[in-house]
Amino acid sequence: MASDILTSTFMRLRRRLQANARRMLADDSAADDALQDAFYRLWKHRDNIVTDSQAEGMSVIAVRNTCIDALRKRRDSLPIEQAEAEIDDCDGNNDRHEIYEAVRKIIDSSLSERERAVITMRDTLGMEFSDIADELGITETHARMILSRARKTVREIYRSSNKNRI
Repeated sequence: MASDILTSTFMRLRRRLQANARRMLADDSAADDALQDAFYRLWKHRDNIVTDSQAEGMSVIAVRNTCIDALRKRRDSLPIEQAEAEIDDCDGNNDRHEIYEAVRKIIDSSLSERERAVITMRDTLGMEFSDIADELGITETHARMILSRARKTVREIYRSSNKNRI
């Protein structure tokens, strides 16, 4: 019974949900993927859905959250070379280029060899934590911790040296 409520409500709202996903993701195939992923997420909780309004609310929220996850994944997977190219392509963005160069100098001068390796593998090469861990002979958790601390160090040094710009 609960699966009938979820399925019928989701199918009734499909066009509206797809339009919302398309607006957020600006891509038809990504919007379709988001809908499928959202329905899959909801299907796991189908026994907890009792009413049509509950199914409708959960569907809207699930699609929205799935789109946000997809956008975060896109943002997190942007390699530094691509970001550099985008910065160089922009007219009048000398400030961005200066900021990038300042951060690059901080990374090169202030981080340990291991921290530089982790930040380069993750942010420049776009490697997964499991691959970084295998490459360095450490655990994934340790790789995440090293990256987090390295980014924090860079952020603190940059902020302290550029107080007048921030």
